[in-house]
Amino acid sequence: MVKIIKKSAIACLAALLPFSVSSEVLTYTENTNSNTQIAFGYPLPIPIDSMTAVNGFRSYEFLKAHHESLAMLNPEMTSIQVGTTHNNREIIAYQFGDANNVDSDGLIEPAFLINGTIHAREWQSPEVVTELIEQILERKTDESMVQYLLENTNIVILPVLNVDGFLQTQRYPINVTNSPGTTASSSQSEKFAQPRDGRMRRKNMPNVDEVLSTETDRFNGVDLNRNSFHFFGVQEGNNDPLSLIYGGTNPFSEPETQALLEAAKLGPESELRFYQDTHSFSRVLFVPQPNNARLNTITQNIATRFQNATISQGANYFPVIDDVGVGIATTADYFAYEHLIPTWTLEIEPPQGFQGEPNGGAFYGGTGASHSGFVSPDSAIARIRDQLAPAQLLMFYHQAGPAYVKSIRIADANGQVVYAADWQTNGNTRSLNILTDQNLNGGEQYQLWVQFSKPMRWRNNGALMQYPGQSVTLSPSLSFTGNANGSFNRNISTGASNWQDQSGGELTGFANYRDDALLVSFTMPANVNVSSTSGTTNFNLNISVQDFAGLDIDANPATVVDWANGSWSGLENTNGTLGDIGGTDSSYQIKVANSSLTLSTGGNSSGGGGGSVPWLILLVLGLVRLKRKSR
Repeated sequence: MVKIIKKSAIACLAALLPFSVSSEVLTYTENTNSNTQIAFGYPLPIPIDSMTAVNGFRSYEFLKAHHESLAMLNPEMTSIQVGTTHNNREIIAYQFGDANNVDSDGLIEPAFLINGTIHAREWQSPEVVTELIEQILERKTDESMVQYLLENTNIVILPVLNVDGFLQTQRYPINVTNSPGTTASSSQSEKFAQPRDGRMRRKNMPNVDEVLSTETDRFNGVDLNRNSFHFFGVQEGNNDPLSLIYGGTNPFSEPETQALLEAAKLGPESELRFYQDTHSFSRVLFVPQPNNARLNTITQNIATRFQNATISQGANYFPVIDDVGVGIATTADYFAYEHLIPTWTLEIEPPQGFQGEPNGGAFYGGTGASHSGFVSPDSAIARIRDQLAPAQLLMFYHQAGPAYVKSIRIADANGQVVYAADWQTNGNTRSLNILTDQNLNGGEQYQLWVQFSKPMRWRNNGALMQYPGQSVTLSPSLSFTGNANGSFNRNISTGASNWQDQSGGELTGFANYRDDALLVSFTMPANVNVSSTSGTTNFNLNISVQDFAGLDIDANPATVVDWANGSWSGLENTNGTLGDIGGTDSSYQIKVANSSLTLSTGGNSSGGGGGSVPWLILLVLGLVRLKRKSR
């Protein structure tokens, strides 16, 4: 059992800290307002020394110890120092995946980067990011979504970027310094306009000591989320060292933002497909839009999917879309414009007066005191963590890319394989390797097994259902089409139960992950029109299905799907057109013979019936008539 220790009781802090700091330090309280006290209306969180999730906010020392312990116990998680703060503290990123850095096709894995706690006072951020880490490891052998991600993608998570600042806020969890030029006799709104140090430190800490009573360094530091290259210095205040949004002397001047760049290299950068900077507060996604229409369409689509996932969990994180080509030097701006990938700034709750919701701490029944949104109560954080994890995991799954059909098997009623084909990957192309290509006979029953490159469905306690907040057609669409001196179109009846959640492989169960395969029984229509020369006809097997993030499969697996210049490459739709939408894969030609040996030189067949009168039957009837006449 993990021992949980509160560093100090709120009452003790309220009693002791005002005597150890200057008179211009304010104290947060639950209910008392005075010249030096600000009531929030709920108990103020105090860092908790715990290596497991609690109903509250963990201290940095124990969060880091927890992360490091998880990395030691789980080979799928690697701890990597990516930088050092101004005060010589380690900045640690964690990499998640298998050891080979390639996916199941031998290609370099797509990568995702999550950054946390760039602004020191935003305690919701490290807790949400840590929950994401915990869920990845808890579900690493789920034979489904997370195991697929670990084996085929590269996830990089940096839980606490602004380590010095975060520690400063935890050193003084209920104390904050005044704004410039205010006095203890000022009105509450004035004296609390822009709190800077202690619990409300936002910036990092160059030339800043860790003593709250030191007045000369309270406004020092750089806003790390204005220290990026694109749009550097465009905001009023970016170039003022006393400003809350001072961007530094030049882009990436700070060791913390340099560390973020180093974390991106773990991707490597060329393989990045998604970036999230994790903040509070507002409960929105702030979404950059470079001058790239395809990228912006994809980003807005997945932002909506993220929102829908959170709505299903009882929250609503809605996207706020930037104007095209506009930014403010955030890290999300940098990765969107520099690497042309979907990015956003996730602002964790409470809301900031959006959509008629109470503002800041008033959302929790508090007083709504200025800046109280940065101080969520202990009672809220467990819910917040749980609400956001499914949406973040869905982004990884979506940006891993569209699935493609990997293998086809068709077996007759005796279990004999009559058709077998596998796609073989060689660099950025694939070839269809047909292993078995025997005739299928009209009127006979067969089993069809289709393997996909990723798990295609989501289950909860074994029951197949929609992923939280999503809506896709659970049943796949399968059909045969052909043209043997006429047209033919026959749908194969399918249902959600055709998805395989038991292991076994071809013609028995899933291949590598639950629901990466379909198993369907069908009867080949009788009396199909066949060629008078070969005695067979070719039918196309058509496969159309979405994964649980709503991506259609690649209609042409011969060209490998990748990410380039802000959009998908090698992805074709049903008509063979390259773009960002998949479609129906009709790559498989099945030879069909007529079991009653009826050949035809013309006529149509639809749904397995119809067609001209078989010439062999007419010949036999003619011979019978001749024999009767000769009698």
